Amino acid sequence: MNQGRRSEPAELIAVLILGLVLRLFAGRNSLTENGVLLPGYDEYYHMRRILFTANHFPNTLWFDSYLNYPQGFDITWPPLFDQISAALCVAFGQHSKAGVEMAASFAPMIFGIIAIVAVYYMVRELFDHKVALLAAFLAALAPYYLLYTMFAALDHHCLEVLLSLIILLFLIMAVSRSEKRYLYSCAAGVAMAALAYTWQGADIYLAIFPLYAAVQMTIDLKEGKSSKETATMLLAAFAVAFILVLPFGNTSALSASFRGIAAMIIALSLMFALAHITAKRKMSWKAFPLSILILSALFAMLSELAGGFFGVGAIIQSGLEYIWGGGMIGKIGEAEPLIFDAETFSQVVFSPLGLNLLFSLGGMAASLIYIRGSIGARRQGRILLLLWLAFTLILTLGQSRFLYISTISMGLLISILFFFLLDMAEKRHRDGGLRPAARFPLAAILLLLLVLPTAWDAASFAQSSPPAVAGDWAESLAWLKENSNTTSFFEDPQKTPEYSVMSWWDYGNWILYLAERPVVANNFQAGVADAAKFYLSENEEEAADVLDARGSRYIFADYDLIYGKLATLTAWANEDLGSYMRAVDYGTEYSFIPQEKLFNTTLGRLYFFDGAGSGRFRLIHESKTFLGESPAKSMVKIFEYVPGALIRVRAGPDQKVGALLNMTSNQGRDFIYLNEGKANGDSFEIRVPYSTEGRYGCRATSPYLVYSGNEAGVKMKNLDVREEDVINGRTIELTL
Repeated sequence: MNQGRRSEPAELIAVLILGLVLRLFAGRNSLTENGVLLPGYDEYYHMRRILFTANHFPNTLWFDSYLNYPQGFDITWPPLFDQISAALCVAFGQHSKAGVEMAASFAPMIFGIIAIVAVYYMVRELFDHKVALLAAFLAALAPYYLLYTMFAALDHHCLEVLLSLIILLFLIMAVSRSEKRYLYSCAAGVAMAALAYTWQGADIYLAIFPLYAAVQMTIDLKEGKSSKETATMLLAAFAVAFILVLPFGNTSALSASFRGIAAMIIALSLMFALAHITAKRKMSWKAFPLSILILSALFAMLSELAGGFFGVGAIIQSGLEYIWGGGMIGKIGEAEPLIFDAETFSQVVFSPLGLNLLFSLGGMAASLIYIRGSIGARRQGRILLLLWLAFTLILTLGQSRFLYISTISMGLLISILFFFLLDMAEKRHRDGGLRPAARFPLAAILLLLLVLPTAWDAASFAQSSPPAVAGDWAESLAWLKENSNTTSFFEDPQKTPEYSVMSWWDYGNWILYLAERPVVANNFQAGVADAAKFYLSENEEEAADVLDARGSRYIFADYDLIYGKLATLTAWANEDLGSYMRAVDYGTEYSFIPQEKLFNTTLGRLYFFDGAGSGRFRLIHESKTFLGESPAKSMVKIFEYVPGALIRVRAGPDQKVGALLNMTSNQGRDFIYLNEGKANGDSFEIRVPYSTEGRYGCRATSPYLVYSGNEAGVKMKNLDVREEDVINGRTIELTL
């Protein structure tokens, strides 16, 4: 027994080393010869905030003029994750951009390793070392949490999950260790406040504890026990959280959490009062849950009539709609329900994740049996744990993003299921139904069966692809930074800089951080309406109006926006995707065929035709990777928005007038710019965006060929256009 206890720390350390190595391996692609490339999108704004905080510690960014240009944007993300990451950088003496990027990239791994420890001690408190070790092992493998805790995965969700686990750990310990109940309760309250300082949605996780209180108080009433300890334990935790959040309770970052915590304190107090009255008057225990349901219904109705009770009702309603309303389908992938149509149902069911969900249901059944067979504090702790685990799985059904916490829950439930089945096998052995020689192979096969789906996904996720920005996007952003005028106030973005870049919102954080240029739309969905309006506009004047209002000088168009993100773009614009792109099923694969309406949009004219037909948009750079056929198109294209030179050609009204220019891109691809003249009195006007002087690698290879003619004949003349004519919008008179 003592030998087993001495080996426990070594076994846990082995699991932690596995988790550490796996996280380093999964994030290896973020280490490049040019420094650290972060894996996704939101990470780049976290890194911007971390860099600012490391150089202004402990102050952080609360307003950024480089977002939602030219209005700027108030940052409503609670700052704790960024401040802890910045503190790590300061502790190692890192203040340069490269140094901060490297030091901060280890923060998610640290949080992930601590989360494994929290899982171990939580399960050990309620079961035993063996169950806890397996749960810790599966937490180390948890595939979706792995993605958020690997090297350079700088997103606040890694800390959000850790704090949620710590809250649960301390409350379980408060239940199990009555002599230190209030010490652990207060520690849980500190973690609750930390969660509020990490994520605006903290109330989503905290709401499980009033629900647990209702269940536990109902059980206590049924068994004739007092609920005082349950109520005081939770009230102490929420009171500490309330006090710690209070100083910033009226800020946009913490107001929702502050009101939610206050509401939960009131709800817990009311439930305790109801339980006390029910017990004192010797009413049926069924009166208690019935009273809660009635009061909840009354609150819902009165909140509509009384302005939502200081916004609490509105917070609850918006939270429910956000998580389970499905409002983000087609707009934000991670905010979509896990299953919302036949395709997603098939993807989940016929996958390792589907097997884990099935095993988790088995784990819930096993947990219920364990609860029925346990007594006292252990039983109460197991009830709390089971409710928390079930709640995280329900959250995932509403939004797939919560897989980062529910895959830990699945691993925990699978651990419980495994040892429950072993206990059943052991019991059968004692009854003489199982030969001793068969026990070990049976346990090994069962363990392999239950662990394999998680291990398979973990191995797949660890074989991570390069960061999303790597390659063409990183090269294009580096080019823009070097070849466009530097904008002011990047390091202290309180004042409005000179101009902005128009892009789809997915790319906003990349452009801001890597190119160091202001953006209209970014990953907070600020500016997304104008971005959608611009890209789907079908005339140049409407597109120009958007750019003028937003002060945009450069525009990005890429292959993925056409063939991968168009559905999202049209969803944000409330347009029908089918009118822009048609999918043809060839049995083994789908082919996506652009429709005429897409070609007529600004996005289509820029990406497919390099701005031909427009007078203000010129291609200035394209990346080296070409995709598709007939002909292949560059992965990323950058356009410049210019006033354009106006060529005025005197010709009769029956003439057709136009200008043609032979071009070559920076990648050596030849193309033709063509634009037709528009009649204006006794002349035609042709606005052109390119000069013939060759400012960029994408340049003209000949003078403009200006022509006019009809069936009787055609007149042509070569014309050179200076760069200053294009930039200043000058008029060039020409007679053919």
